[in-house]
Amino acid sequence: MVQNPDKEKWNEFDWELELRKDDARVCAYAADLPKYIDLPDEDGVIMTRIQKHPELAPAGGDWSRLGPVPYDRSDEEDEDDEEDPARSEANWKKTPCGPIFRGAAQLARDWSILFSVVRDPEQAIPSMRILCLYGKMMARSGDIIDMDSEQEDPVRTRPLKIALCKRLLADINTIMGEMFKLHAHSPLLEQKCQDHEDALTQMRDILFDVLSALRADKAQ
Repeated sequence: MVQNPDKEKWNEFDWELELRKDDARVCAYAADLPKYIDLPDEDGVIMTRIQKHPELAPAGGDWSRLGPVPYDRSDEEDEDDEEDPARSEANWKKTPCGPIFRGAAQLARDWSILFSVVRDPEQAIPSMRILCLYGKMMARSGDIIDMDSEQEDPVRTRPLKIALCKRLLADINTIMGEMFKLHAHSPLLEQKCQDHEDALTQMRDILFDVLSALRADKAQ
């Protein structure tokens, strides 16, 4: 699929393709990290290796700008954001994806406490994978919250929001799959995994509602 270099004209499928490539870059980085973690500049070494794979290149081939959000923020704008009441904690919690960000953060905290004492590599590795997925959910829901809080043009941002919701749903399904394998390996984890799966199911329902609302707006 050849993407239009102008991100302003992207549809949800263009954005989802870019988000999938972002996922692939993260996976490639994680796969190489154990090999180069002891080097002085492991990040630079790994990124050089990743950049040799053209299928992982961001749209336009510009490796210096990997963020999915289709607008820039200068340092001055960041400083203004700190004083902007529209971005206060009380307000972002009221945005459609506020419960997703807050829920992922709470689940990540609970999960990290649970596995801070895990010594079994067969449990530690998949549980770290789950923790990373929670972090990714926070990042993606945070992108949507930022666009809502900054009152970006909804027509302009809708395709990206839809793509982010779809990837969030995929992340939830991946986490639930990892948890199923984890408590199958260790029955003692079954109740904790079930608690997380129940919370994720509620978050998935919220995302379905957000996605439906975005598509309804698109149809109007």
